[in-house]
Amino acid sequence: MSSLRKPPDPIPQQVPPAVPPAFPRSSRTIGTWQKHFPAASRSLARSLPQAPCKQGRARCLRADARTPLPLLDPPRQTPAPHIAALPLRMRLPCMVCLLLSCLGAAAIAPSEARTFLSQHHASEFLVRNRRANSFMEERMKGNLERECIEEYCNKEEAREIFENNPETDYFYPIYLDCLASFRAGMVRVPPLSSNTPTDLRSCVKAISNQCIPLPCNEDGYKECRDGQARFTCICKPGWQGEKCEEDINECEDPANRNGGCSQTCINFPGSYRCQCEDGYYIQPNKLDCKDRNECMLYQNICGTAQCKNTPGKYECECPAGYAYNITGKKCEDVDECAENACSQICINSPGSYTCYCDGKKGFQLSSDMRTCEAVPECLPLNLEKNYELLSLAEQFIGIPVLYLRFRLPEVTRFSAEFDFRTYDNEGVILYAESTDSTAWVLLALRDGKIEIQFKNELAMKVTSGGKAINDGLWHMISVEELDHSISVKIAKEAVMNINSPRNLFKQSNGFLEAKVYIAGLPRKVDNTLIKPINPRLDGCIRAWNLLNQGNSGVKDIIQQKQSKHCLISVGRGSYYPGTGVAKFRINYNDSLSSTEDWLINITMTIRPSKATGLMFALVSDETVPLALSIVDSSSPNLKDIIVSIENIIVARLDSNRLCTSRRVLVELKVTRQLLELKVDSHSHTTYSEEQLTVLHQAMNGSVDTYLGGIPDVPVEATPVTAFYHGCMEVKINDKQLDLDEAISKKNDIRSHSCPLLIEEMHSSEATDVPSVH
Repeated sequence: MSSLRKPPDPIPQQVPPAVPPAFPRSSRTIGTWQKHFPAASRSLARSLPQAPCKQGRARCLRADARTPLPLLDPPRQTPAPHIAALPLRMRLPCMVCLLLSCLGAAAIAPSEARTFLSQHHASEFLVRNRRANSFMEERMKGNLERECIEEYCNKEEAREIFENNPETDYFYPIYLDCLASFRAGMVRVPPLSSNTPTDLRSCVKAISNQCIPLPCNEDGYKECRDGQARFTCICKPGWQGEKCEEDINECEDPANRNGGCSQTCINFPGSYRCQCEDGYYIQPNKLDCKDRNECMLYQNICGTAQCKNTPGKYECECPAGYAYNITGKKCEDVDECAENACSQICINSPGSYTCYCDGKKGFQLSSDMRTCEAVPECLPLNLEKNYELLSLAEQFIGIPVLYLRFRLPEVTRFSAEFDFRTYDNEGVILYAESTDSTAWVLLALRDGKIEIQFKNELAMKVTSGGKAINDGLWHMISVEELDHSISVKIAKEAVMNINSPRNLFKQSNGFLEAKVYIAGLPRKVDNTLIKPINPRLDGCIRAWNLLNQGNSGVKDIIQQKQSKHCLISVGRGSYYPGTGVAKFRINYNDSLSSTEDWLINITMTIRPSKATGLMFALVSDETVPLALSIVDSSSPNLKDIIVSIENIIVARLDSNRLCTSRRVLVELKVTRQLLELKVDSHSHTTYSEEQLTVLHQAMNGSVDTYLGGIPDVPVEATPVTAFYHGCMEVKINDKQLDLDEAISKKNDIRSHSCPLLIEEMHSSEATDVPSVH
């Protein structure tokens, strides 16, 4: 590339020497120099010896408006005595030389004056005439050596040398710097580099060579060609630009996309190279890349894991649930639970994990097997309560639900009147005693009939009679102490009349004092009864009147406690509200066979109101050897009955009658050899020897029977942990289970009553008409 040469930075000035002797000393010549070359004049002025102006002999001129240029006194010359002293034959040549010098000096002013033209002439001329400084010299072609090195040239003389303005404009400012740096008498400093001029001649000679100093980019140029006030840089392949300073990016060449590389093109100054990604190697053509099969090259690269080659890389594969350990080169179990894989409970296992939900809080696993959802209600029940109805089944342990104490004047006989409803066949309705516990009376239910037990200082009696009243209907009951007897009436009809020679309770200081307990017995009373009885009673009373004192403020007491309220309408059965379990201790060994044989024969009638729940379970320590559950089905309108041994489901049957108003019969029979499940006459039989062996080992040990759910065991012990919600009656090995006989039971499990469906409530109201007082 060719370019106009810009003037380089000025050469650092050195210590200025005295003015060379060849410099013209006339004041006119100096004034002309100052006028046309102010920059050089200032430089020259700094290099001249400073002398004060001498008044009368010379004037002080200014080279420009800022820098004065002092004039030196011209040296006094006395040529006349010398010339006169010469012989005549030598005077003539000297005079001729003197004449020529005068003619040359006289020609300077007109020549310099012609350098500056008027505005009119300056805009019209095309060719200038050569300046003729002297008679002979200026008729010759301009010569740099002669004009500007041996002598000092002005800009016009320089133009005559180069015969063009661009080179002249480039040359002359640098020439003046050379004059300022290399004049006779200056102190020289060592050159900064080999390219630095060492004298005036080398300095001036280097000006006209446009390639010195090198203007081209050293990395990108191949050759520098000198021209008239310009230079041309010839670039190497891969470079471009005026000075070969621009690298050609072959990777972005649209004519050769990506430099022809199949993968990565890397540009370098003046060149480029194709590079392959990791896992590839370059082909002999230096353009294409090929995949490297690491699995074949390095046989043990993955250790115990499986090596799989992929484009550009390889993978060490592990089975599902395992992750590759690059340090140990082996597969390790992934703890998915640490990554919050489950919404509630997560159990990690080798190579896998399982999500569980807190069934005891009413959750079940969703279809995605990760998140939990509330167990849906499939059959709504009428759970409406009335605070005027007192529940007698609040406490499973059989202690009274209500305690009252009376101290009444002018009252000599005991009396109680109330409405009563139950499906239970045995339990204590009311117990009253004297303050010293020496006399007492018990009103209870046995086999569904009213029973009276009493004791005073003269007699102890047990009497029962009348019809059974455990039919779920309201019955008005009254017990009244007469002069010599105790009268028991049902719906104002006497059913019993018990002789009593004395009053039940003695008066003390004119007052009748008695303690009354409703539903249940006070502690340590069981042993004092004439005939033991189950104190627990699932029933309701209302409209009570004790000792003719009305409700005695009882209504205000029970209104404040929800657990004392009774359901408005109930049916026969046992109700599991989905909040707890009932525990039994049952012997499953068949007495007719050897001690190692056992039999589990379960018959249950169920009407679930929620789609998921555990109905029956055998528990041994923290394991669940056998469980019978209802679960929601993936099919609409269907529910499944499943049987599991520990956490393995061994039998499953579906039914479209579950979660309907109809009760469903479920039968399960398990022996050492087989397991048979029946639901709605559909059966499933399994002979899973492995799982039955697990059950057999548990049956040879100690197992507890649970209804309605399981206790606190590990969540992974069985597939279903949700409590059963609904009605259920259970018979095990041909014996009907009475929840009153359980070892323990959640208080809100109702042993002998179950809520009606909302649709059943209306028919119940039509037939269940309360008694009228």
